[in-house]
Amino acid sequence: MSRIGHLMVVRLASRIGLVVGIFYGIILLVEFLDIGRFNQTAEIAGPWTATALSFLSALRWSLLGLPVTVLLGAIVGLIELHRYREMVVVNASGQSIWAVLRWPLIAIVLCGALIATVVDSLAIRAYQELDAAQIGWGRAYGVQNRATWFSQTGSDGDFMLFAEAVLHGGAELRDVSVFRQLPAGERGTRVHAEAAYLERGAWRLENGVTLDVDSPPQPFAVYRIATNASLSELSLKLGTAEDLSWFALARALQRGVGDPYAQAAAETRFHKLTAMPLLLVGSLLIAFAFTGGYRRTGHYGWTVLYGIVLGLVVFMITEMADRAGSAGVLDPVAAAWGPAIAAVTIGLSVILYREDGRV
Repeated sequence: MSRIGHLMVVRLASRIGLVVGIFYGIILLVEFLDIGRFNQTAEIAGPWTATALSFLSALRWSLLGLPVTVLLGAIVGLIELHRYREMVVVNASGQSIWAVLRWPLIAIVLCGALIATVVDSLAIRAYQELDAAQIGWGRAYGVQNRATWFSQTGSDGDFMLFAEAVLHGGAELRDVSVFRQLPAGERGTRVHAEAAYLERGAWRLENGVTLDVDSPPQPFAVYRIATNASLSELSLKLGTAEDLSWFALARALQRGVGDPYAQAAAETRFHKLTAMPLLLVGSLLIAFAFTGGYRRTGHYGWTVLYGIVLGLVVFMITEMADRAGSAGVLDPVAAAWGPAIAAVTIGLSVILYREDGRV
């Protein structure tokens, strides 16, 4: 790496980190100001767990707004480089804009890939270890501890499963009822149990009774019904695609997801994480496009305002595409990769125009 590349990477990384830290602090302050939820969590799981969940929630919201903070941080870094005339020296050295951009782009791609795979996975795992679903934290825990229907299929046939409470992302169900359509003479058209646990290839029902119209109730201690469902698929059916890591989503999609809405949400989330490095590249290119030029007056107020507006536009487009893809309205690939490609195209177009003018 050249000295110019080292300067650009260090300066931009420090300013982007500063902006990300400021936004993280603001979000964390908002989390702590939600005193009602904090006190409720502290009563259920203790003050340390409540504090840890606040930090994790702020981290996940910060990751969600990363394209905006990267854009603003890059603008701040470039303004500082112009202010101290360091960009003037870089331009006077004969370096093209592409040579200046090379190492920052490589760094942002590596950081984006690391965040999308490792950092997000660690945050999700910490959520799970703290049992955040049972406490009511998270963006996608809406159906935890509520009555829920599941459509299931397996080697024993198709059946509907109803649970009064859903625990551990679908791995454990309480007050379970199973409704089956069976040929004449077979038993177990209706099954009621205190609890059901998802095993490999089957539901294990405990402490229940089988009901048939032509026979008395038959109590049981353990009863198994074959199913093709996996824990990741059940989590998707519960609407928890946001709480699955890149690796878990890849495994779920490789095995196949029966529910079309769950599959749309899983594909959108997976491609959104995969496209994150490209989206961050687009944010960096937009920052260079609107801040890279020299200004004799040294006034950058409008530049900062344009950056904030562009950052909000990128965030809104990304979120709207994500909602449309998760709902199955828009193709998941287009919903995830479209905003990233659009951001890169806008940034490159403006840079090319500023460097070469009209062709």
